[in-house]
Amino acid sequence: MFQVGDTIIYTTYGICRIDDCVKKEFNGEIKDYYILKPLNDSKASLQIQVDNPITREKLRSILSENEALELISNVPSIEPYWIENENERKRHFSTILRCGHRNEIIAIIKSIFEHSKGLKDKGRKLHACDEQYCKDAEKIIYEELAYVLKKEKREIQDIFIENLK
Repeated sequence: MFQVGDTIIYTTYGICRIDDCVKKEFNGEIKDYYILKPLNDSKASLQIQVDNPITREKLRSILSENEALELISNVPSIEPYWIENENERKRHFSTILRCGHRNEIIAIIKSIFEHSKGLKDKGRKLHACDEQYCKDAEKIIYEELAYVLKKEKREIQDIFIENLK
């Protein structure tokens, strides 16, 4: 369980701070809720039920600096893959982005990058949905690494592009 004041990742919104933990009644039951403040949107405030398994899988601790550096150093060893069936691929990528496992998210970035290169060589373009999955995956990874390593997102992106070549 997280504590008030913790900085965490809520995969739907990115980096958030837990501002409070409050009890609220809903359908006659009293439940604990985290009050999250997304760091990239000072006006937003989110209420997340603490013991809901669906939301719990979307919450994770933020990396330490050493873990972030290790993750970056492991990028070359993460294998890309491609799922030919578009519907299967969409379902698979959506699940990974929702659950937030970092190595799998990086695999999405690498996979789409590799697939895009192959298409470009044939004079074709990437599907819009794959482009969006790549942008979503990059946002999740680049934001967290930039925050933890106190760098600009562009610097993190440059590091990744270098590792993808």
